[in-house]
Amino acid sequence: MARAYHEETTHGTSTFPLQVYSHHDKDGFYFVSQHWHEELEWIYVEYGILNLTIHGDPFVLNPGDFCFINSGELHEIKSIGESLHHAIVFNPNFLDFAVYDACQHHFIRPITNGKLLFPTFCSTFSPNDLGQFHFHIKEIITLYHSFPASAFLSIKIHILHIIELFFQGNYLIENTISTKGKEPLNNLKKVIEYIHINYSQLISLQTLSDICFMSPNYFCHYFKQEIGKTPIHFINEYRIEKACELLLESSLPISEISLSVGFDNFSYFIRKFREYKGVTPKKYRLLRNNS
Repeated sequence: MARAYHEETTHGTSTFPLQVYSHHDKDGFYFVSQHWHEELEWIYVEYGILNLTIHGDPFVLNPGDFCFINSGELHEIKSIGESLHHAIVFNPNFLDFAVYDACQHHFIRPITNGKLLFPTFCSTFSPNDLGQFHFHIKEIITLYHSFPASAFLSIKIHILHIIELFFQGNYLIENTISTKGKEPLNNLKKVIEYIHINYSQLISLQTLSDICFMSPNYFCHYFKQEIGKTPIHFINEYRIEKACELLLESSLPISEISLSVGFDNFSYFIRKFREYKGVTPKKYRLLRNNS
């Protein structure tokens, strides 16, 4: 599965901009390429293992683990074997109050304006706080899928309880990235967008480095630092994801799919597909169509 680089999907509704995605991956093929969105995303793993890359840093989520992705953060998600995870995605403005009061000023606004960030994966939670986080997140998931009459109110109350715990435990972190420091990252996002649009064509390193106003050598260093893999690895992996879509959505011959996603060497395509997916394209199509 591959989502657009700058995700523009509407999560929830205009009056309740929150959605809970619960995904059971039977075959271990779940993959969401590098992307970002304005919404906050809280991920909880019920069972199985997820590998995440957030701002170039790798994280492994085991059963019972959860992580927090802030607005605008580049991130990637990949499952390892069979798994079930839940993603709570919501617009941070959903937290705002109509009346600007002390709660809004001291606790809500610093989160919605990005001055305070959630830690991606916090290992300093006290046992008591960890238990409460689990309770509130599980309640949000259950409420969303069962949706009783009070669901709107109950879900928001649980989110506010979680925020209260973050402030009480002093777990939130100050955003130290300056406006100037955001410029290279914004250019990098343009590079990812360029790859997502032009993956089927020849993509040169020079073209990508020019977008970032960097030399090719420094660009490769910066890309790996922020994304967690080299530009070539990223391009090949994204092409393989697009090939997976065509394998499931069409009956095109595998050799034709290889060409259509930017591989002009069929043997290299087969080798890279097996490297990233663990099976051949033919076996992947068979497994997914029979699942």
